[in-house]
Amino acid sequence: MRDGVDLSVDIFLPKGVGPYPAILTRNPYESSSQAALEKGVWWAERGYVFVSGDCRGRYESDGEFYPHHPDIRDGYDTVEWIAEQPWSDGKVGTAGTSYGGAVQWEMAAQGPPHLTAMAAHVYGENRFRDVHYVGGALQLLLSLMAGVTFATNLSVANFGPVFQNGSVLRHLPLIDLDLETIGKKVPWYRDWLTHPTYDDYWNEIDTSDKYDKIDVPVFMRGGWFDAYAPGMFRLWQGMTQHGKSERARNNQKLLMGPWSHSDVRSTRLGDLDFGPSSDVILVEEEKRWFDYWLKGIDNGVMDEPPIKIFVMGANEWRFEKEWPLARTLVTPYYLHSDGTANSLNGDGRLSLRKPAEEPADRYDYDPDQPVPSIGGNLSTVSWSWTETEHEVTIAGPVDQRVIERRQDVLVYTGEVLDADIEVTGPVEVILYAASSAQDTDFTARLVDVFPSGQSIVMAEGIIRARYRNGYDKTELLEPRVVQKYSIELYPTSNVFKKGHRLRVDISSSNFPRFARNLNTGEDVATGTRMQVAHQTVFHSSEHPSHIVLPIVPG
Repeated sequence: MRDGVDLSVDIFLPKGVGPYPAILTRNPYESSSQAALEKGVWWAERGYVFVSGDCRGRYESDGEFYPHHPDIRDGYDTVEWIAEQPWSDGKVGTAGTSYGGAVQWEMAAQGPPHLTAMAAHVYGENRFRDVHYVGGALQLLLSLMAGVTFATNLSVANFGPVFQNGSVLRHLPLIDLDLETIGKKVPWYRDWLTHPTYDDYWNEIDTSDKYDKIDVPVFMRGGWFDAYAPGMFRLWQGMTQHGKSERARNNQKLLMGPWSHSDVRSTRLGDLDFGPSSDVILVEEEKRWFDYWLKGIDNGVMDEPPIKIFVMGANEWRFEKEWPLARTLVTPYYLHSDGTANSLNGDGRLSLRKPAEEPADRYDYDPDQPVPSIGGNLSTVSWSWTETEHEVTIAGPVDQRVIERRQDVLVYTGEVLDADIEVTGPVEVILYAASSAQDTDFTARLVDVFPSGQSIVMAEGIIRARYRNGYDKTELLEPRVVQKYSIELYPTSNVFKKGHRLRVDISSSNFPRFARNLNTGEDVATGTRMQVAHQTVFHSSEHPSHIVLPIVPG
């Protein structure tokens, strides 16, 4: 590297004389793992030099590891080093998922001359809002897992027993969770917690204001149930609108499937099976991309529209040319009740009709008894933990009835549909609510209710009240004063079938995916004092709480 530090790479060469195009992947995980070795052989057999590198300070690389920040320079230097090697033809592509996707965006903004194409998957544009502080709420499970994994040479899977231990996840203050898990302080985990607002720390590794510096075609792959689905669309939009050159703006591809974070092949996720067409060999999609950009093979990949989405419910793939879809009808569905929407046994209703004068709904949110994370948009595919003797899976389209029986969950259900309704695009809940607390959270879920009664979550979101007016500052609440909250749910594409029903769930916690709001206004890192928040959700002519659905005409 430019500062003299040596990084380790494993190089897989095709048989033959060369030179060849190269594909680089960089990550903080073991580059010599069995999976990495198999991938290297796969690409070399197809005429590419595959270069798999350990990030600075990880495994065989020298230097001191710190997430993201050094990768900006190290990625640039590695690309240019590859281009100088005798086996390289000067064309360098990069590939990787999750952290391996993030380092590509960070490096691309520096403009390495020999970077020819990227395949950057399942990550967001903004490390603050997409990764660590979704809606301003600390994404606890992901942040802790990443933080402690990067501080050891163990895989994430080895931490299963630790994260399934509810007493560890419930420990306060959160700043000491590194000590609770691996017995030592983790500097980057502590930095994430001590930067709870958007500041220069986050901006340095943020892509959202650097698109005009990125001049490279990019293939992106995301999943509807991944934690980074909104960020994937923002990356695509950012590059197509603000990329450095016309070449960059016109050559962005996005593939969105019925997946979570993993690239493990399966037609099933959570409680749904999406059928044989959902089984995609993702590395073959990458090969089409690199064959075109690195080998000049006219295989038709750039003749296709730029976005390919899997429409759930219909269980079919469809090409689109923009996002959001221009033909969608942005439609509000309003919350209604007679004042007792609590649980499945309540009287919560969802309809196109605007509310008149209706009594508000009330519930108590106790951070000592949070609503557990069951299904939804999480980057962990098959994690499980025990909550009140229930074994639950916290990724994907999973039945919500176990939590919808709680009194601190408001349930609003529509009438039985007399025709299919396709919802494709960004989803938002506009919530008018008051709290007795200085700070609190509000959560929302869009649910597909099957004729069998299954209540399958399709998208979810959260807002931390102190960030209701922006992530760069905090504003505590004036207790019992009505506030308007915009809750960004994850985007989706789902056909709610005839005979099904639409449902919206409202509550105040989603734990352990998100750290509990203690309702006291204390600092997220050091707070320990909990109190119950008395929540009021309004749906009236003055305060018409509703969900905004992007409906695609049939």
